Amino acid sequence: MPHLDDTCVTWVPQCVEDTWLSFLTTVHPENEIERSCHADIARKRNAGLLLARICGWRTIMFLDDDIRDLTVAAVARATALTTYFQAAGFNIGHYPDNSVVCHAYRLIGGGQGTFPGGSALVIDVERCDTLFPPIYNEDWLFLFDAVQNRSVAMAGIGSQLEYRPFAHSRRAASEEFGDVLAEGLFRLLHQGADVSDATHAYWQSVLDWRLQLIDHVAGRLLEQSGPVVGGALMSLAAARKRLTAISPLACASFVHAWRTDVDAWRHMLLGLPVLGDLHDAAKYIGLPAQMGCEQ
Repeated sequence: MPHLDDTCVTWVPQCVEDTWLSFLTTVHPENEIERSCHADIARKRNAGLLLARICGWRTIMFLDDDIRDLTVAAVARATALTTYFQAAGFNIGHYPDNSVVCHAYRLIGGGQGTFPGGSALVIDVERCDTLFPPIYNEDWLFLFDAVQNRSVAMAGIGSQLEYRPFAHSRRAASEEFGDVLAEGLFRLLHQGADVSDATHAYWQSVLDWRLQLIDHVAGRLLEQSGPVVGGALMSLAAARKRLTAISPLACASFVHAWRTDVDAWRHMLLGLPVLGDLHDAAKYIGLPAQMGCEQ
């Protein structure tokens, strides 16, 4: 099983992006802030998906370089689970990879779960036929169809190196649009609904709920003190400012663009050759010959 991390494809040339990775979501007008911060990881993961398809690999593992404590047995179990599921992830604890707003919610004692994501994920290459859109929570959207099909499993636990979520308030701002979209889309699944039910009125309700959440967390934090609280409040202020600039139309139009991109991606995958060799696969999509992945 090949292993793809964030440094597997260190740089995606513009010609590759123009030919293979040009999406409606990439140029969505609401995505300017998020695109500059989060597009790189989506671009590299999508290039990895293309390489895996062309090489004819059955499974691949996405693994971020700050993930720790995954055992060989857990990875083997995840690989075995892809016989029955489209993807298998891990419960990443210790310092979970939540958004800045979610970390602030943790500070007031709020319960916050984690979701299997691209930081440590084994997928069935043939059946995972979606893409990573250039936005925060790109892995949630990549897995959306698999979750809807009840085809994502948990294979074990791991941990993530600690980082400072409140060090720069712009991080919270850059995450807000993607967080709103992912939370809203997955709430639909919990309600037994579908993407088609994500109407203008639905997105307005999601935005209203998000605003109430941020104000609630900020209000509770203002009653506290400590070295982290100041940074958390500044991050919440940045997230709130970004949130008030997001419209229901922006959310609905991005979702439409994303589903259009998924359809175009699936059509493109059908036309890919199977070359069986990583060097040939990289050359086929236009990556420099020295780029490769650990196998």
